[in-house]
Amino acid sequence: MKQFFLVLFGGLAAIIVGVGLSYLGMAGWQAWGPRLAKYHLSSFSDIAAAIITTSDDGTLISGLTRSIHWTASQEEDPNNTEVLSIAAYGSGNITAPSYIVKDLSSSAAPAISQNSEKLMPIASLTKLVTAEVARRLIPSNSRISITGSIMVTYGNTAQFRVGETFTAADLLYPLLMVSSNDAAEAYAQSYGRKKFIAAMNDFTQSIGAYRTSFSDPSGLSPRNVSTASDLATILGWLQKNDPEVIAVTQLKSKTLGSHTFVNPTHFLSWSNYAGGKNGFIPEANRTGASLFTMGKSKDLYAVVVLGSASRDSDEAQLLRKIAD
Repeated sequence: MKQFFLVLFGGLAAIIVGVGLSYLGMAGWQAWGPRLAKYHLSSFSDIAAAIITTSDDGTLISGLTRSIHWTASQEEDPNNTEVLSIAAYGSGNITAPSYIVKDLSSSAAPAISQNSEKLMPIASLTKLVTAEVARRLIPSNSRISITGSIMVTYGNTAQFRVGETFTAADLLYPLLMVSSNDAAEAYAQSYGRKKFIAAMNDFTQSIGAYRTSFSDPSGLSPRNVSTASDLATILGWLQKNDPEVIAVTQLKSKTLGSHTFVNPTHFLSWSNYAGGKNGFIPEANRTGASLFTMGKSKDLYAVVVLGSASRDSDEAQLLRKIAD
């Protein structure tokens, strides 16, 4: 009799476990079936490779591996309309109230300009100077920790985490490629924020960009101001004296540990694009400072637009004007 009850209850337990596993299997297929079906998977390795999700913190999960993969900065704010305009090489009216096109290969007057001496907010174009001053003040192999005070800065396009450390040289990539405000603050705070911003202002005065001034290292402040003419001067100085800063802006992607930074600049697909920086805050609208080579002689031109409603289209139209 005892053996009978053992068999009976053992059988019931097996049935309950079987039903439970079947239920879990059905629930799992309902969740993952539609996602996996489109891959026409034939093996377990195919299934493992296909399980890729993006979590709420911006990290990419592939199988059992987690990496941080952030593609575009909110400040850059490129949009589909601009992409279509670039494809058409610019059309319609130039929306920027202030712009300049200057041949940096000669000392001649600007090829095209409008209100190029007008003082305007420049947003993340600031970071070109931040990068140069950081390279001057902070040894490239210095370790910089990402602290809570750095992370409270608006935006987290680099997806840093408190406690991470980077070399000063490595921070150039998130700073210039995904316009990381945190990277800008990391430089400034590690050196001494007030001293760093003072050095930014001293630098622009020393190279002849006399109307340019900064209140923060990132460009979030509308009090970071310059002129299209000054920004062309800054671009020209960097290309001639510290081309490594410009070279970073030409990279399409860069991986540092678990971070991959992807440059959202649309002009990277153009063979004559030679680097630059974009920006956006509401007070500045869209801003751009770019370098292009033009003509058979490959003359280097600086193209700067400030206050633009359609930055990339504006730059494309300005290039077309000097190409005609």
